[in-house]
Amino acid sequence: MNDLITNMPYLLNGFKVTIILSFYSIIFSLFLGVTFGVLRYFKIPFVSFFCACFIELTRSIPLILYIVFIHYTISPYLFNTYNFTSYLGIDSVEMQTALISLTLFTSAYIAEIVRSGMENIDRQQIWDAKSLGFSTFQTVRYIILPVVLAKSLPSWIAQFASLIKDTSLVSVIGLVELTRASEIISEITGKDFIIMFFTLFTYFIICFLLSNLAKYLNKKYNYMNI
Repeated sequence: MNDLITNMPYLLNGFKVTIILSFYSIIFSLFLGVTFGVLRYFKIPFVSFFCACFIELTRSIPLILYIVFIHYTISPYLFNTYNFTSYLGIDSVEMQTALISLTLFTSAYIAEIVRSGMENIDRQQIWDAKSLGFSTFQTVRYIILPVVLAKSLPSWIAQFASLIKDTSLVSVIGLVELTRASEIISEITGKDFIIMFFTLFTYFIICFLLSNLAKYLNKKYNYMNI
């Protein structure tokens, strides 16, 4: 226990990296995922094909390989030419790699959730909107998306819980987040159990709360018959 207390600042710093990475990845993947999902649903020539290729390719690649590939190909070029993550207070190529990888990877799954939700929308609502003179854009914005987003919210939360757990994989490129910080402390102190138990319990609490939130929202929207 003394080793845990002594090294708590280092663990909390790793936890901070995990939270920052998760927060920005969730925000960006939400925006990209909704955009890709809508574009794929409307089957716009070339654009829809590009979205479909990106989604299917991304979902077919293991995340750890995705991270390594981006770290050694795309990320160094972006970091050296235009370090956009510096505006977010993230000023390392490893953090930029992790952010890009987790954002793109998660957005592919969010896009499929959105597309699936749009395909299952009640057609009567679309016809009613068109009969009122709504354009396609207005129908999507005011009729389809609000319903899809409400019904898909539990699935999104479950996906974001997976994203938080997946942040542990970025240690493969040397980024010291919570899991990697606990590994380093365990190697130095030799106290594997107490350190790893703390890390395990931290992930459990976060994902348990998100899981219960998803269940609550799922029951709520099913009850409301949205």
